Amino acid sequence: MDLAEAGAPAEAVAATAAGLGPVGLLVCSAGAIRLAAVHETEERHWERQLRVNLTVPFLLAREVLPGMRERGFGWVVNIGSGVGSEVVPGSGGYGVSKHAVHRLTELIHEENRDLGIRAVTVAPGWVSTRLAARPADLGVPDEEVLDAEDIADTVAWLLDRPARMSVGPLVRVEPSASRAAAGDAMTRHLTRSRAEGAGPDTKETP
Repeated sequence: MDLAEAGAPAEAVAATAAGLGPVGLLVCSAGAIRLAAVHETEERHWERQLRVNLTVPFLLAREVLPGMRERGFGWVVNIGSGVGSEVVPGSGGYGVSKHAVHRLTELIHEENRDLGIRAVTVAPGWVSTRLAARPADLGVPDEEVLDAEDIADTVAWLLDRPARMSVGPLVRVEPSASRAAAGDAMTRHLTRSRAEGAGPDTKETP
């Protein structure tokens, strides 16, 4: 379903609980991105990014937290972005929404940490997905960029920590190579797109 639609987050949680039982783990990984300077950002693109990247994780967390608090156990994992921790010109609503997701996670963590619930944002750098620039276009070897499995492995590692241990609530996961740094790659991608007259990309992942 399109989680940005009204009522969809509640419907998704209800369907999951009906089919699999109470939700003990929420991972919010849907995302939308439109790279543009603030003065070039259309209102509809701004609203869409904030809706998908920030409001949907809030609505999903709001649905699952009461049950987690009652049972005394749960995990909320938001997939943020390294760009949310940096000021990257041209990151527009994407950078703002990911920065806000970091704070949302911190709030969930502080409000629920004594009730057996842990919240963490995994903030990746450059990951080879449909949302990102292609490494070859920026002269970076594919093997230097993270892939989805790297992020999944990070989430699995977090979930395997003992209950007495808190990690985060912000965990940065970056490529080792400096030329694969997310902020720099985004800047080079924007520069390249403008030089070619293609304009910024609009992308979403379900």
